[in-house]
Amino acid sequence: MNASLLDEVLTRDVRQRLASPTAEGTALPNACYTSAAWLELERERLFARTWMLAGFCHDIPNPGDAHPVEVGGMPILLLRDDDGTVRAFHNVCRHRGAVMVDKPCSGRKVLTCPYHGWAYGLDGRLRTRPHFHGAGRHEVVGGNEASRAGLAPVRHAVWHDLIFVDIGGKAPDFADHWAPFARRTKDYDFGALRFAKTLTFDVKGNWKLIHENFFDPYHPPVVHPRLEVFAPIALRHETRDEGAWLYNTNGIAEPQDGRGVGMPYYPGLDETGRRTEWYFHLFPTLDFEIWPDQLAVFQLHPVAPNRTIEHIHLYFIGDGATAPAYEANRQAVYDMWAELNTEDFLIVENMQLARISPGFDGGVLSPYWDPAIQRFAQWMTEALSRP
Repeated sequence: MNASLLDEVLTRDVRQRLASPTAEGTALPNACYTSAAWLELERERLFARTWMLAGFCHDIPNPGDAHPVEVGGMPILLLRDDDGTVRAFHNVCRHRGAVMVDKPCSGRKVLTCPYHGWAYGLDGRLRTRPHFHGAGRHEVVGGNEASRAGLAPVRHAVWHDLIFVDIGGKAPDFADHWAPFARRTKDYDFGALRFAKTLTFDVKGNWKLIHENFFDPYHPPVVHPRLEVFAPIALRHETRDEGAWLYNTNGIAEPQDGRGVGMPYYPGLDETGRRTEWYFHLFPTLDFEIWPDQLAVFQLHPVAPNRTIEHIHLYFIGDGATAPAYEANRQAVYDMWAELNTEDFLIVENMQLARISPGFDGGVLSPYWDPAIQRFAQWMTEALSRP
């Protein structure tokens, strides 16, 4: 089925146009945004095979804290063990596959399956199986069996407050995966950041359209009048790529409420840094915006071909995240993101409605502004074509 779906959607003509120079090239065809089968293929061959943002250290601050999440449609459990180490497991009991933890909890010493009462330590090892050999015949598990029948671990990595997982376990080394971002942001003291708030949006559009809009530097003059004053198109650049990253910088012409006015800046930024914003896309489902006074982390959860839940996790520098003195400034940031995203989502939902039209075949692309749109399509095609 996968092979036939790929051949049906990624025809020879589409593949040739994807490989062509951008001016004669294309983005993805309509079916990639409307087909439920295509979304399942993305979950199988893309989301399960790369590093995905799963959650946050601030959700499990203390030993015994556990936080269930969904990544690429799969139940994952993040927890902090007795030693304070972050761990990740498939959130399913090894006996009959019941979900172990269905809501955030704290102070756990063991994790107990709600179906038959199997108990696991915070290291994932199986500890006890009540009535396993018959009524009243309880088993305390040790040795190799404790590991063999323990919770299935998930490869994971931590960057500051963010927890990433590699469900399939075969993604590149995380440090290598992260290196392009690290090189370009070495002047930013991310250790000064503190989490403030998460904004959540329910978008009637495909997750890929949201990303494509994010790294499209061409649309602000039409879609975002206030943003165009802040960072006009004359100070914008074409989006570039390296590794699994797309990235861009914009010059800041006029700081505004919600964008650099009244909040603490990253310590040690020079004048150029105080007048620069960075945009990063980590293929396939994560975006960052770095402004002098904040970090915005965009996390997408595809629900259906035409529906995506987007979270914007907002971080500020030091006391800017929580101090009462900055409450009005923080609210200005939240209001700004609500305004900006509403403008974007109107366009995304507009495009989603048009994805049933045979009058659109992947686009007529700008050779200056749209190479990133085509590059994203190429990455999608390459990833999904791997068996």
